[in-house]
Amino acid sequence: MSRVPRPPLDGLIDDLYYLEGEPPYARLTLPPSPSALLIVNLEAPFRIRAGTDIETAEYADGCVVTMPTRAYEFGYPPGTRSVGGHFKPWGLAPFLPTPATELCDRPVTIEQVWGRPAIAELRDRLATAAGPHEMLTLLEEELMRRLCETPAWHWSAIRATSSRRPAERWRSAT
Repeated sequence: MSRVPRPPLDGLIDDLYYLEGEPPYARLTLPPSPSALLIVNLEAPFRIRAGTDIETAEYADGCVVTMPTRAYEFGYPPGTRSVGGHFKPWGLAPFLPTPATELCDRPVTIEQVWGRPAIAELRDRLATAAGPHEMLTLLEEELMRRLCETPAWHWSAIRATSSRRPAERWRSAT
């Protein structure tokens, strides 16, 4: 299940989604992409291998992947349950404590980005939500709250990057 978030998040995020159950495949190859991904995991850890020279890592709480320049191998647990978002190329910037380019080709846990107390509290609220619609609303509210707390320097960088044509944004991000 997925939906477009309400404004102004819709200018940063393509869609918010909920995924539950037995995945149709155990592994998925995510190609290089000028977009970003945020996943809040609510079940068994999933695994990401970011290139052939890097070992597979487990992500129990979720992860953030910013504009990968190489393919990733994404492994789902037999039963999966998560909520997340597919971001526009510049869209994740307001939600990160550092420039997104510092995380390029380096998936990180969502705990590393937002801190243990914040993600534990969000995961608890999501896990006890009445259903997928409420879960998407809770994630959207969390993202909206974080967007309102975004420092002014983030906005000038986002405006400078988002005003360029897509090919120029991709070149500047790599």
